[in-house]
Amino acid sequence: MRHPAWQERFYRFGESRAGMPFAWGANDCCTFAAAAVEAITGANPMTSIEGYDSAFAAARLVNEAGGLEKLATSVLGEPVSPRMAAVGDVVLLLNEGRELLGVCNGTSAIAPGRLHMTALSMDAALMAWRI
Repeated sequence: MRHPAWQERFYRFGESRAGMPFAWGANDCCTFAAAAVEAITGANPMTSIEGYDSAFAAARLVNEAGGLEKLATSVLGEPVSPRMAAVGDVVLLLNEGRELLGVCNGTSAIAPGRLHMTALSMDAALMAWRI
């Protein structure tokens, strides 16, 4: 359930992450999406997931879950078509041949980039999870 002031909270989340560089376990695609969900709902969906701080540990976590889609589904519920995504919904994107999680921001999806938050086309979205 979204917080009554979710729009303002989501906006503040975006402001806080705009210039934040990528960091495994702190500002990677999973922690970014989880932080957005927490801003919108007040609950972090990753509380049951073991922490990690490297690409190797993150890959192991995703592989043990059966892939990024299954990992996200295990904490967010069943996915929907990306055409159903609304602002604040988590999306699975394909970018440069790799899957990553982002958050729908209307006509684009935001995600952590190497040096700062980046926007990707929703055309790259494979599925979405309603928040």
